[in-house]
Amino acid sequence: MGDFFTSIFGNPAQRTQSFLRGAELRLIDNIVESLPARVEAIQLSGVGACGALVASIALIACNHFPHAIWIVPIAMAINWFGLSVDLPLARKRQQEAAAEGMAHHLGEIFSHLSVLIAYGFSPFFTVRAATVVVICYLLFAAYAYIRAATRHVEQMAYIGIGVTEFRILLAFWPFAAVLLGVPQSLGDKQPAIDVAVLSLAGFAIIGLLAKLFFDGRKITAASGRDD
Repeated sequence: MGDFFTSIFGNPAQRTQSFLRGAELRLIDNIVESLPARVEAIQLSGVGACGALVASIALIACNHFPHAIWIVPIAMAINWFGLSVDLPLARKRQQEAAAEGMAHHLGEIFSHLSVLIAYGFSPFFTVRAATVVVICYLLFAAYAYIRAATRHVEQMAYIGIGVTEFRILLAFWPFAAVLLGVPQSLGDKQPAIDVAVLSLAGFAIIGLLAKLFFDGRKITAASGRDD
């Protein structure tokens, strides 16, 4: 019976690896070891959420204060620190509880949604493109949480892109947007950024549907072998 559940749900120790996952885990381990005892996991979750809030404010502020662009990567680094170290710290100290898990996941959702929405009101994106990205994020996040609940896989990555890679993209997109001339094109009737985002979103959703299909077939096949 144990082999059956492992074949369906996977090994709890396994993780879907992103490009930076190995190096990130080593860095997180070093940070956890160096943190003083007075620092608590739930505090780090709050720090991470505050980092995202600062990044969101800076993105919108770029409409009137272009130099605020430099705040974005710093704030997103704080966001990464808080929400990447919180749960590993709780595990190391054997203080895992519902409160720590709830604070972490609420912090993650708040962080991503606040930054994505802020992008829609920044000079680096359109509201339409930001809305499409938010919808895609919610779809992928829902599947990630379902997969975590059923297959006990904590880390989700698609074609090597996980939460950390997504944060890096959010942190440095303003600079890429400036180089690509996105701010100058936002007044166009059909901005190039909208075309690009809609196209990528279409491919991403097709990929997610394919993943759902193949995961469903694996579960069905495993169930059939057990019968």
